[in-house]
Amino acid sequence: MQIEWYYYIIMARQPRIEFPGAFYHVMVRGNQKQAIFHDNRDREKYLELLGNYKNKHGFKIYAYTLMINHVHLLLETPSSPISKIMQVMNLTYTQFFNRKYEKVGHLFQGRYKAKLCDKDEYLLGLLRYIHLNPVRAKIVKKPDEYKWSSHKDYLNNKGGIIEPDRVLRLFSERRTHAQRQYRNFINQWKSEDRDEELYQTVGQQVLGDDRFIEKVERVVTTFNKPLKKPSLERILSAVSETTGITREEIISRSRNNSIMFARHILVGVCREAGYRLVDLQLELRRDMSVLSRWAKAAENREEQRFVQKILKKI
Repeated sequence: MQIEWYYYIIMARQPRIEFPGAFYHVMVRGNQKQAIFHDNRDREKYLELLGNYKNKHGFKIYAYTLMINHVHLLLETPSSPISKIMQVMNLTYTQFFNRKYEKVGHLFQGRYKAKLCDKDEYLLGLLRYIHLNPVRAKIVKKPDEYKWSSHKDYLNNKGGIIEPDRVLRLFSERRTHAQRQYRNFINQWKSEDRDEELYQTVGQQVLGDDRFIEKVERVVTTFNKPLKKPSLERILSAVSETTGITREEIISRSRNNSIMFARHILVGVCREAGYRLVDLQLELRRDMSVLSRWAKAAENREEQRFVQKILKKI
């Protein structure tokens, strides 16, 4: 029986793109970057829940990495929307965590990040990016040394909650040879490789070229908005109109608090709309370190209130 659910959820924030077979890079982070795992039992519980909901909702797990204060997931959703999966996953784990540590309130920061990706083009690159998180964070020297990722499941014959054969067959039909090729592929990464902007979940909604976007638009027939990002000029105008800060003031060198606030909002809106920081350098006449600080400030609750308000307008 063909599944015919399609979602392009219109909310007071960037909408989710959901359809059967969608492939996502998901990241959930602790509120104010607090730890979401205090011991191995916490990590085991998270993976237990992930496996349980995988069986219940029928989604596929290609990769995961559990860090101290955030989680990366690579998921495909044949029969349940990503919003339903992550809502129940985050809620159930939060309940477990709060009971165990006698806490109340939110465990996770805002809503999770989910980027729709072109599986054919980016599956292996995303797999490597996610499995190398502990290496880039200098927790381990090699991904084989990190216990709390799915990397090990591609190298042993147990599988865990993922189904490694789907990926290993891309390397070879012979499992042992495929595992050797997979390990070589993962270890080809070098510290100077600049893949963070490409694979990170902050910013653009979609990781794919124009043909992929057109394909998605054909599949999801109920889209109320196009996926193509608004122009920087349009975003600048919307930020200026909402904050009362002129375009000239935003681009100026003034350190006025209200102007700084408008800049944070501008960068936040641009990232949500799909722009990379490097795209903003020329327009805002700032270097990457400054733009990175503004992007971080845009995650604050008050800034986010304005960011989501402006996203509705554009």
